[in-house]
Amino acid sequence: MPFISFQARNAKIVRNGLEHLRRAIPEISRLRLYHAAVEIVRRMKQPGKPITYPVQWDTPKQKRAFFATNGFGKGIPTRRSGTYQKAWQLRAVQRSPANVGYDVGNPLAHARHIGGRSTGGGQSKIHKGRWPLFKRQVGIVVRNLPKIVRDHLKQVARREGFKTK
Repeated sequence: MPFISFQARNAKIVRNGLEHLRRAIPEISRLRLYHAAVEIVRRMKQPGKPITYPVQWDTPKQKRAFFATNGFGKGIPTRRSGTYQKAWQLRAVQRSPANVGYDVGNPLAHARHIGGRSTGGGQSKIHKGRWPLFKRQVGIVVRNLPKIVRDHLKQVARREGFKTK
């Protein structure tokens, strides 16, 4: 009958090794989350496709406001400045010494109209299908994380009031 035998000749070395491993696990998780956050920022910084005509205005009021303010102050036709892409940021957040996470976001007031909200929706019809949708990009990146990390993220998201599958 095949069998395997394990022996520990120096229990102190084994115990130290396990202790190092125990301390390394949160660091490995933090590193995975950091790389995931960097990837979300990279995806959201991708420039959108050119405007399509006829323009799909959200409302007639939006159309009137655009032309009345000379392209919301940017001229007609509007030229992209890159401000939206440059504004995407990643910020480390430490809630306690053992609890470090990352916030990804765009502080611009109009960012939700271009990339949508983290909870979904909010993207203007003008930008639909042309600019990456924030919630979709987060989902793609999170799907590539190990299952144990995904499960923990879902648990935290539910606690914060997000709907998850």
